[in-house]
Amino acid sequence: NPKMGPLEVGNGERRAWHRLTDAEKAALTACGYVRTWQPGESLAMQGSPPSSMFVIQQGWVKITATNYRGDHAPLAARGPAEIVGELSPISGLPRTATIQAIDEVRALVIPRDRLRAVLRQKPRISEELLRTAAIRLQQSDRLRLESGGPDFPQRLAAVLLELALQYDPDWEAASEVVLHETQEDLASFARVSRSTLI
Repeated sequence: NPKMGPLEVGNGERRAWHRLTDAEKAALTACGYVRTWQPGESLAMQGSPPSSMFVIQQGWVKITATNYRGDHAPLAARGPAEIVGELSPISGLPRTATIQAIDEVRALVIPRDRLRAVLRQKPRISEELLRTAAIRLQQSDRLRLESGGPDFPQRLAAVLLELALQYDPDWEAASEVVLHETQEDLASFARVSRSTLI
């Protein structure tokens, strides 16, 4: 519907795992293994080899990156039924971001070689991963655009809204969304100091 705005139900990202068929989920599950991480532990580090893709089953992860000046910035938060770290195993390039557990995280880990074999057998999974990457690029562009505005309260409100949509893509205006971001993360998203945010 062209009249739907960004707050309308259906305009968010549905969890990638739920878009796969039962056969596709079974194929990915069969070639992976489940592992658990404690809060603060890293599933993957920026610059590390592209060894695996992860399907979050429980808990939340924070995606962050550091630039060449050493500036550390949060990029996104992902939760249950989200697929993360999928681009590096496909491209073969080192990871461009760190994936860190916010709380206790259980995830299906799919090694790169096995992932590539499944993608050859079931190419529709590749289409869904591409769709997920495209949606996330749009989210990232919106977040970057909103965080660059001159008015801090509006900038923070826009950042909070974008994060809420990441946490709950099928969010309805009447429901509560709980963010797992720290004040430092929110300040970084909004491009202000932590003292300004407080």
